Amino acid sequence: MLKTAWGLPRQSDKHISVIRKIVKVTTFLSVKGGVGKTTLTVNTANELAERVGGSEKVLVIDLDAQAGTTVYVLGHKQQEDLEKKGRTAYELLRSTLKVKVGEAPDPEEFIVDAEEDWSSRLYLLPGDSRIMAIEREAVAEAAAGGFGWIVLLRRLLPKLRDSGYSYVFIDPPAAFGALARMALAAADYFVIPIVPDDFGRVSFRMFVSDFFNETAWQVKQSGRDELPLCGGVVFNKIKTSGKGIPVQERIADSIAEEVSRNKLYGRYLIPVYKSRLHDYIAYVRSLESTSR
Repeated sequence: MLKTAWGLPRQSDKHISVIRKIVKVTTFLSVKGGVGKTTLTVNTANELAERVGGSEKVLVIDLDAQAGTTVYVLGHKQQEDLEKKGRTAYELLRSTLKVKVGEAPDPEEFIVDAEEDWSSRLYLLPGDSRIMAIEREAVAEAAAGGFGWIVLLRRLLPKLRDSGYSYVFIDPPAAFGALARMALAAADYFVIPIVPDDFGRVSFRMFVSDFFNETAWQVKQSGRDELPLCGGVVFNKIKTSGKGIPVQERIADSIAEEVSRNKLYGRYLIPVYKSRLHDYIAYVRSLESTSR
């Protein structure tokens, strides 16, 4: 397993660093929608939930204003009901903003079961259409030179540990905004799904040139020395029929070669999954027809 070597944690971050060895956090990142980020997040979390034992639980945090993860797991109606009741990621982060640093509200008041279609060990912190308000507050604080916003999710890790969550998956918006950076600051690992096309190539270059370096600097400014590592680049939504198949495979090969020439933070290799996921429309159709 790859390990970081960024030195000992600062005194203010020591407690959270210990917690991080117990709660493993993974976020799936992308710069555009339609790459299968939500589908990968939910199904990876559910597969892990089927395999864990004892009292371990798996949590998915939906940070997207479109609440795609929540709709996928619970359906449109229940997502709307939970938003009205205030049991969402937005309300939890909003509550976290109001308490002192070192404290955090009880996440269990906002977390819900994934219900019968999913593993009994899978839980969800639902998405909320109002969550961009948190991003606006973060942007305002950053403009004033502050970085407290970036640790909002990380402040919740001790409480999540105490509630029995051993693994946390985060589905942030498909952008380089504050919520995605917040997710990365809380993560041990991040995974980058890429559709092998021209924009997929550009998106990886954007990660290398902007996101990795700038976010790494912001995370270190917030007091965390151990930076998140890349769990891998996965090629997704490759066409299963038509003339575009050979072209996509060649583009995937080309992007994989480019990935191999780059190092995360200038020092760590970036893995590329050998398995390539193919494009199916069943999820899209089921999402569009959901009425639960």
